[in-house]
Amino acid sequence: MSGQSSVERFGAVLLRYLGYIVPFFQSLPPLGIWTGLMTMPLISYFILVAASLPESLPSAAGEFLLLSVFPVEKGLIMVGLVVVLYASVYLHLKKRTGLVTTGPYRLVRHPQYLGAILLTMGFTSWSYWVLTHTFGIGFLTPTQTIAVWVIELLAYVTIAGIEEVYLLKAYGELFEQYQNTVPFLIPGVSTRNRWLDTIISTILPTLMLMTLVLIQS
Repeated sequence: MSGQSSVERFGAVLLRYLGYIVPFFQSLPPLGIWTGLMTMPLISYFILVAASLPESLPSAAGEFLLLSVFPVEKGLIMVGLVVVLYASVYLHLKKRTGLVTTGPYRLVRHPQYLGAILLTMGFTSWSYWVLTHTFGIGFLTPTQTIAVWVIELLAYVTIAGIEEVYLLKAYGELFEQYQNTVPFLIPGVSTRNRWLDTIISTILPTLMLMTLVLIQS
């Protein structure tokens, strides 16, 4: 009986948040297959985490944005959101000129993914605190909530790698030179070794999140 109740509760919460998420993404202009690949990990993350949190999430989210007890998380969310929006708009405006290497693309080769990772890192740390310091019972455990974020991180690192294979074929030496001068995903961190850059881009954000979680414990 309790299992059935949990499933029903999960379904109700899922439908409620889909009502907000789906229309938003339907309103975005079509940008081709890469838009689908770029948005799917983010959409999946928010669906799973939003469904995991207690039903009081809307009011809790409002209080979270007003209170000063989560300055790091709020900073990550705000910075991540700005980076995602700025990089997306910049790419949309400049992509017709060829390979985009200016603006946010001077700092890292995949600023949109970096923004999404920072945005969801802040939400994940906050969600972990909600699930461990309140009476709210979620569909996911606190550990599973972190796992969802790690899967999203791995998804973006993988998509970035696939995208670079495509860009290397499309732009050849021009993109190879870009690879050798601009970091992969972490600003200021570049080894010029593709595999090592990928590993670092996975480990550093994970260590950042785990540090935030340990501080809360």
